[in-house]
Amino acid sequence: MANSNVVNLYPVPTKGVNDQALTVSNSVVQLSSFDELTRYIVLDVQVADVRVTYDDSAPTASNGHILFAGRSYTWAKETAEAAKFFRDGSADATIHASEFTQ
Repeated sequence: MANSNVVNLYPVPTKGVNDQALTVSNSVVQLSSFDELTRYIVLDVQVADVRVTYDDSAPTASNGHILFAGRSYTWAKETAEAAKFFRDGSADATIHASEFTQ
């Protein structure tokens, strides 16, 4: 049986929207707001690992999920909006994020 909800075969960038580059240091940061047409975010973690939380708690050096440098992730827009980042270690990291409509 074929999946009738196939996505990501041919990703479509959100028109007129620039990518975001977020520096993750030793204070909690979040990505900026996203276009209303955006459905998901593709991001990668560069330079160093980061910690992330998706609830009301703040990430710290010992709290949060670890996102490893050199890996990419695909999130629903709502997940990216809720995400709070903090560096995991002594080196700053960069998160590069792009918006897609489908």
